[in-house]
Amino acid sequence: MSVDQHAQDELAHISRMIAELERVATNGRGESTRYAVMRPEYWLRRIDALMVASTNEPLRRDAAALRERLADAFAEARERDTGHAGERARETGSRK
Repeated sequence: MSVDQHAQDELAHISRMIAELERVATNGRGESTRYAVMRPEYWLRRIDALMVASTNEPLRRDAAALRERLADAFAEARERDTGHAGERARETGSRK
């Protein structure tokens, strides 16, 4: 297997994992940061390692797009948790 093919396979794996993180982040239960694979920093490091090691420009563009997608997924999750003003979201319904 060539280095570029291995990098493409790694990007495909990372893309699938980002999709899973997006699903977890949007299901309302929030993400568990107990495990490294649930933290964006883990995936950012893997993407960055591919970008540094590769001279293949299309692969680097794909990696950069995944990096942006990951950042967007976690930005949206944080916004749901804190609201637009940076305050924790509060329930608006009454409790009886």
